[in-house]
Amino acid sequence: MKQLLLKDLYTQRLFGFLFPLIFIMPFYSISLNGANYIVVYVTYVAIWLSIYSNFGTAASNRLGLKLLSSLPVTRKKLVQGKYCAAFMWWGISLISYGTIASLILISTNNILGWGTILSLVLSLCLAFIIISVFYPLYFLFNYQVAAGITMVIPALAFFGMTFSTVMYDENSLPLQWELFLIENLLFYFLFILVSMLITFASYRLSVAIFEKKDL
Repeated sequence: MKQLLLKDLYTQRLFGFLFPLIFIMPFYSISLNGANYIVVYVTYVAIWLSIYSNFGTAASNRLGLKLLSSLPVTRKKLVQGKYCAAFMWWGISLISYGTIASLILISTNNILGWGTILSLVLSLCLAFIIISVFYPLYFLFNYQVAAGITMVIPALAFFGMTFSTVMYDENSLPLQWELFLIENLLFYFLFILVSMLITFASYRLSVAIFEKKDL
């Protein structure tokens, strides 16, 4: 498993790491008054890194999967590696990009509240829900189809929330969200449970698709 994770890490393209800084950070910077936008930023970057690590044409993806399948590892293990890598990418997103975003936020005299910490757990869950949509499509079709369908959801959410801070009250949405999480812990735990069920179902579906796929 460790080798599979390192393979995804070492083969990640430089553009994959630079895109969140060059193209996404400016949009984040205009919404700094909301601490929870750190969570939105970390979530989007984690999803981006997870999906972009599989970048390639249909032919190159098929060749890559065929090469991996020739190694002394089962296809089930290969799928497990992809889902475990999503956790790795979320951790990288939190430690690196999350730290940068937090330092910028603190420098503008904003603070991180308890609601933000709760939101980070939901960030991981949400990232896995999106990844759970991506991988069955990836193994069934190819990267282009899976990424084209999957990335629309977080992209619209990220830019929608960012621009809403410019057009409306910048502080209301993050504050309301923090209060909602603190006052509705049942929703919090239900969301975690649902995300775990979706991820498990997606994993089982991906294994079934990939094991039957003719490479």
